[in-house]
Amino acid sequence: MTVLDAGWSEARLRGLQDKNNCFLQEWRHKQLKKFLLMGFPDRKIENWKYTDVTQIASQTFSFDRIADDIGFNIEDFIIEGTHRMVFINGYFVPALSTLTKLIPKVQLASLKAILKEKRGKIRITDNLSSQTAFSLLNGSLFRDGMFLYVPKNFQLEEPIHLLYLMKPNFPLSMTQTRHLIFLDENANASFIEEYRGVSSTMTYFNNIVTQIKVGDSANLVLYKLQEENSFSFHIANTQINQAQNSQVTACHFLLGGALGREDLHCALKGHGASCRLLGLYHPQNTQHIDSHTCVDHRVSECESQQLYKGIIGDDSKAVFNGKIFVHKGASKTIARQTNKNLIFSDKAEVNVKPEIEIYNDDVVCTHGATIGHLNDDTLFYLCSRGIDRIAAKHLLTCAFSSEIVEKLPHRIITEHLYARFTKKLGVMLSGALS
Repeated sequence: MTVLDAGWSEARLRGLQDKNNCFLQEWRHKQLKKFLLMGFPDRKIENWKYTDVTQIASQTFSFDRIADDIGFNIEDFIIEGTHRMVFINGYFVPALSTLTKLIPKVQLASLKAILKEKRGKIRITDNLSSQTAFSLLNGSLFRDGMFLYVPKNFQLEEPIHLLYLMKPNFPLSMTQTRHLIFLDENANASFIEEYRGVSSTMTYFNNIVTQIKVGDSANLVLYKLQEENSFSFHIANTQINQAQNSQVTACHFLLGGALGREDLHCALKGHGASCRLLGLYHPQNTQHIDSHTCVDHRVSECESQQLYKGIIGDDSKAVFNGKIFVHKGASKTIARQTNKNLIFSDKAEVNVKPEIEIYNDDVVCTHGATIGHLNDDTLFYLCSRGIDRIAAKHLLTCAFSSEIVEKLPHRIITEHLYARFTKKLGVMLSGALS
């Protein structure tokens, strides 16, 4: 635990709290008290052993003002064939969103509007399975976010695109955002959350919590692209609760930020539930990207797969900490975890910590991790066939990462995500060989 600077004092944080939604005030105050007691994590805490958050804890951040530039051109960010919901600087911008085509039974709206309409009917105060200082801070300060409800037996054919742009009006701005996603029994939906830094020079801090409940036999596909600017801090905590026979696929493309931390926790609470967690992280320059996953097998006959790959270059650092937890009553569990990393620089660093904690004998659980370089013989062979060195490295690295992409179902979304990755990869390889 770190001693909190003046910018994170109780008096100042109380002044930043949203005074609307009176039914949440007591809960917000409790979240704040817990945050103040816990303080920001330091590297003595095992889950933060390789990630230093001093750059966040030592600075004073403020909420930005409502985006007034509704004429902002988002053409380069549009994914065709999706329902789009746009936030700028943490504020929902209806003029840039396209929600009119949704049928009335599907609720997709800003969380702020839903809380005003539904008041205490939304279970936002449910405790998260894994609380951190950042999720407590979010509970105390969140202003808005996305709310999605898909009713029983409804198949949402077009994916939802949450486009979250940061265009700060001043340095050291922050957002505290909370998303709620509910899929009722036998519902089906796909969702991409995309975080992009429009300003290339200003420092800002995005702190996001996403709460997801997937009902019996429901199916959710969740994509994420994190491409903040190189001066930003992005902290995210996603918690998924699955009922029986539900299926979840979650894929993270983590490319941006000076510091990025992702906590993804999936609790399999109903028999026959399954999840597949996929990730591709690519830090370069002096970036630090940290991915923590946990699959919590609570009942029998559930299955999980974790596959994360990293491409680490320049002076950057990456962390992968994946955990499988099998409870005593979770017999016939199948759980697999794989992490593979490619290093492109002698100064690059990756810390890997696979974990399995099992309290049942009737299980099939595996985990493995590798760290290495591109094969010199293969690289030489490609170059000897007339392929230049940059193109050869690009080709081999794309082949390494393709295993992630091949498992994803939506072609248009996958192409959008992979194009961002390959563009950044090209910049790194060109710089390394220039």
